[in-house]
Amino acid sequence: MTARRPLSPLFWTLAQVGSRVRAGSPRGLPEPSTPLPAPAELQIPTRHGSIRAVVQRPAVDTEDAPVVLQLHGGGFVNRYPEQDLHIARVMADRLGAVVVLPDYDTGPRVQYPVAEEEAYDVARWLRDEEGAGWSGDRLLLSGVSAGAKLAINVCQQLYAASLPAPTAVTLVVPVTDVTRTDRTSDIRRPAISPFVQRFSGWAYFPDTVRQQEPLASPSRDSALPEAMPPTLVLTGGDDTLAPEGAELVAQLRNGGVHTEHHVFVGSDHDFVAGRDRAVIVETLDRLTDFFAAQLSRPGLDPSADPDPDPDERNVR
Repeated sequence: MTARRPLSPLFWTLAQVGSRVRAGSPRGLPEPSTPLPAPAELQIPTRHGSIRAVVQRPAVDTEDAPVVLQLHGGGFVNRYPEQDLHIARVMADRLGAVVVLPDYDTGPRVQYPVAEEEAYDVARWLRDEEGAGWSGDRLLLSGVSAGAKLAINVCQQLYAASLPAPTAVTLVVPVTDVTRTDRTSDIRRPAISPFVQRFSGWAYFPDTVRQQEPLASPSRDSALPEAMPPTLVLTGGDDTLAPEGAELVAQLRNGGVHTEHHVFVGSDHDFVAGRDRAVIVETLDRLTDFFAAQLSRPGLDPSADPDPDPDERNVR
């Protein structure tokens, strides 16, 4: 059953514009060590119908290649996965991974929990598909902003189905509580302002009762640590979502999950694709280094805290 949205001509207009925006990946980044094949497309079946996915393969195909499910952001409104191709290219190059970027459905055409279910169905398909040039047993999840929440949601649904967790998860500027529209920052014009928070809720989470469900707001899931594999969380110090990310880190660590956390001091929500190339490069380094470590050390001690900085604000 779908909920009726409050009438808002402004939000409706913004949604129509936002759903058509094609945010490109940043330019001027270091080239892969070996030329990569051009991205391809495929159709992946889900319970809501087939969805388009962009696929970035490594320079050399192997049947046991890791497969990364990369879930883009966009406030549950924008649906252009190519915005994360710079992430996909680095992962394909350094990890020898096949990176799959699904074009999941967004609001206001659909509403919660369509994208959450599509992300889970895609993950199941990646794990079960045979002869596709990757190993489903080496599934990695990565997401930015809304996509980071979807990555968490995949883990929740795998756990609920008594299925193995992914090998590891990386979460960039995750949102974990969609009931909130009061987040603020010390900077004057943060990217995720209260206005943007209200707009995202109107577009994709119009049912305020369902916003409180653990799948909608993972921070409300008491069993979340049991569902999560080793996790990396990257946040921006000026981002209105930064405290939410820190709370997630504490929740996972308290539950025994091996969790690493880095705060990019002075960065807002969009640092993974912003103007500071040094921050983007460091972000990509941290993502790939974390995945490489988890792929090579499956028995990593979940109680270990690798971050020596007590306040976790590791300045570049």
